[in-house]
Amino acid sequence: MKSYLIIVQTVCLRCARNCFQCPICQNTLSVVAAQEPTQMSALGPAPGPYFLACNVCRWNSQEINMTFEKPTSLALQLQKNEEALPDAKEFDQLKEHFEKHLRVNSPPSLPTSFLSFSSSTAFSKYMGSQFQHDSQTQQGKLDDISDYEPSAQVPDDDVRLLESMTTLRSVDGVSTLPQRFSQLYDQPYELSKVHPQRIHLAIKRSKRCRNCRHILIKPEQKAQATRFKIKLVAMNYIPTITLLKLPRKNWPLQVGVPTQLVLKFTNPLYEEMNITLATPQIRKKSADDEETEHKIRGKVTILSPHFTVGAYNETIEYDDEMYPTGNRRNNANFAANAYADGVYEKRNNYTSILVEVIPDQAGEFKFPLLVTYNYKSDEDRMDVSSGDIDADEMDDMDVDDSMDGSKKSSLRFDDDKIKSYSFWCLIGLGSAV
Repeated sequence: MKSYLIIVQTVCLRCARNCFQCPICQNTLSVVAAQEPTQMSALGPAPGPYFLACNVCRWNSQEINMTFEKPTSLALQLQKNEEALPDAKEFDQLKEHFEKHLRVNSPPSLPTSFLSFSSSTAFSKYMGSQFQHDSQTQQGKLDDISDYEPSAQVPDDDVRLLESMTTLRSVDGVSTLPQRFSQLYDQPYELSKVHPQRIHLAIKRSKRCRNCRHILIKPEQKAQATRFKIKLVAMNYIPTITLLKLPRKNWPLQVGVPTQLVLKFTNPLYEEMNITLATPQIRKKSADDEETEHKIRGKVTILSPHFTVGAYNETIEYDDEMYPTGNRRNNANFAANAYADGVYEKRNNYTSILVEVIPDQAGEFKFPLLVTYNYKSDEDRMDVSSGDIDADEMDDMDVDDSMDGSKKSSLRFDDDKIKSYSFWCLIGLGSAV
């Protein structure tokens, strides 16, 4: 373990293999041979030199004259170039100068056999004055630091940089701020001097619920794998809210003018969902106090505060493509009772309702919305069908095991068949004029 930590500190918490970031788009680079392999060398590796290429923005290291002799251990080859920089050499020599001084003047440590004896009161009283004298002597030696003379003069490129910036014909040759921050030791302004950097080391961690300790996130243990064994994300279990604008309606909002808009709720679950909406009421604490802090700049009326959303079904998407149906608002027979219940549209696994707002003052109009929904969970069905739990992970789970700390903790088993949840959201409608 100690040797592993030393290796991690040596590579500065970056990948020590062939993982590099593109300096332009920050995507992972791949190693490509400059020459195509011939028939004679088809069985072996392609002949060098090699360079780094980005498959997204088509950048390659040949643009900055960076090539490699072999396709492996690219980090070590670049580290030699970094250590040859004048700044790196000067810093290493400065660190060595102070480390040598600290080693010479560091006080000697007591042997292990004297630790218990030195903690006694008699020993401290007898040797206290001697230790105080020695500490003063050591402090005097620490203050006597020899003068440091730099081994090399670090070149000042400010004048040359200013001249190169004034002669630029296009701003495309100037590096952006994120590109400069990725190369902190010199922060080049010229795009041709931005080099690919080694990817930072990352760790995969599991996430549990704070209350019930169920496993919410469990990534794959393999380093090259990017998928998750368990991924119970909240957005996969709450309705998705989309804001829509009615046709032939005044927009932006006008003060004192009623405006209707559409809130679309999409159900991601395989069970039917009952939704209840509410907005905070404006009330006064007393006659002298002001209104509550969360005051809405106008009036908000939810025409359908209680409604249902159908269950999600994959086959419905294919049916819509094969047999498209007309919109309910375009149906003349339904137009008379279209908005009687406040429901604008109800199809498949989504329901759209109408909301009327009347701003009473100019400015940005926002209102908080409390969404409470409940559904009847199917205890016999797991989340494997939705892709949240890996099938291999499900086979390893034992149904008879306890829920605490086991892999079964991520399954959707509950004593209560009806599950109810609530959350707040903030709806922004832009500025009222």
